[in-house]
Amino acid sequence: MIVLIANLKVTEGKGNDVIEAFKEVVPKIRQDPGTVAYNILQAADDPDKITVYEKYENLEALQYHGQTEHFREFGRSTRDLFAGRAEITRYEEVV
Repeated sequence: MIVLIANLKVTEGKGNDVIEAFKEVVPKIRQDPGTVAYNILQAADDPDKITVYEKYENLEALQYHGQTEHFREFGRSTRDLFAGRAEITRYEEVV
């Protein structure tokens, strides 16, 4: 299994807008082949602190995710809500 943790750099005051955009795209992502989990986390004490937890069956499923039109459209439509690139760490589930 492949796991990604993405800490997003949200523009100040735009966290709830990002969450609303995710509410539209996450159901589609969860239906992508090989997607095991796709969860959005928002810090209880800071609505602009958002982390994405992604889990895929294999590298091919992760690569497929990045090529989908719904993921690309999400990126285009939310571009102004982010203050920089996400900090992404890829893990391999071992246990």
